[in-house]
Amino acid sequence: MLTAGENMSLNSKKRNPKVVLSGYYGFDNCGDEAVLYAIVHCLRELRPDIRIVVLSGNPLKTRELYAVEAVNRWNPIMVAFEILTSRLVLSGGGSLLQDVTSSKSLRYYIAIIRLATILKKKVMIYSQGIGPLNVEKNRVKVTKALNRCCEITVRDESSARLLMELGVHHDTKVACDPVMALRPDDVNASGLKDVPLLARLLGTLSERRKPLLMAAVRQWDDNRHIAPIAEFLDTQAKVGWDVLLVPAHYPNDMEAINKITSLMTEPSNQLDRCLTAREFLAISAHTDRVFSMRLHGLICAMAAGTPMLGLSYDPKIDAFMEQAGLGRFCLPFDSFTSNAAELLLAEFDDLPPQAHQELEARRHEMREMAWEPARKAIELLSQ
Repeated sequence: MLTAGENMSLNSKKRNPKVVLSGYYGFDNCGDEAVLYAIVHCLRELRPDIRIVVLSGNPLKTRELYAVEAVNRWNPIMVAFEILTSRLVLSGGGSLLQDVTSSKSLRYYIAIIRLATILKKKVMIYSQGIGPLNVEKNRVKVTKALNRCCEITVRDESSARLLMELGVHHDTKVACDPVMALRPDDVNASGLKDVPLLARLLGTLSERRKPLLMAAVRQWDDNRHIAPIAEFLDTQAKVGWDVLLVPAHYPNDMEAINKITSLMTEPSNQLDRCLTAREFLAISAHTDRVFSMRLHGLICAMAAGTPMLGLSYDPKIDAFMEQAGLGRFCLPFDSFTSNAAELLLAEFDDLPPQAHQELEARRHEMREMAWEPARKAIELLSQ
């Protein structure tokens, strides 16, 4: 039996406004986990008494990492109950509404939106990257689902253009990826010292013997990028860089990392472990350069002010780099060469002070844009 104090606590909890968050959470993908971390951070900053329930592939781990409530995203009864007893459902961020990965995942996210609207709940699309949508019936399903939402924010202009093309009649607002709302101070890097490799490579600026280049890579297509990346990283190691290969999605990225290191002739370092969002963000903030074909490797670097190069295997990479004002530092996948990457890295080092000032101004602008969806969500929650 509950005590009087426990009853008061339970009743207070029930009165707190509840939001359900649907995304690709609980699957050890650092990018999506960083998105979750950023959304939770922003919502709590704006509304400390908010109840956040995450639909997760690993509810226990999600609860432990983010101090939120979480339920199994594959349990239809639990999902329906949480949505029924909520005030608002947030779908996003990330690239949920696309059919390149599979139509199965797309159907899942559409089903969550449909269920919420059937239950007469407010639904907001939260800073998503929309598309690609290559199958016509998927385009129709997305259009119908989004036209039932009460608010739509996307993370880039190309997503907004696609929604207009699809016939979504909402006044779509362009924001930024949620991770851009974070500052380096929002991420506790103290835990990195407990990882011997990171403690040695990162240290303090005064202790560091070499500058550090972080690389976030993945397998893609026929893997023709593997050999040129190995050559590029070898060249950087020869001229005095420590090279650290980091899996953004563990263990999926380890095959590409292992192939690259096996081709390298110079010493390199690799993290063969699952990183939390906080760890990934902290490494991005405390390294000297980032080379990434993982979108959130670039987003975390931009948020932290770390110079970066992007390798684009997907339009979302180009969209973000253009949004950041760094389109010329985005290398095309089909024609990637070590020499091209070396030239761009040298160009970044030689940017004039005015260019750095413009980048800082753009970073500040994007940070403000990234907060707007959170403010809108709290507004919807309060109505």
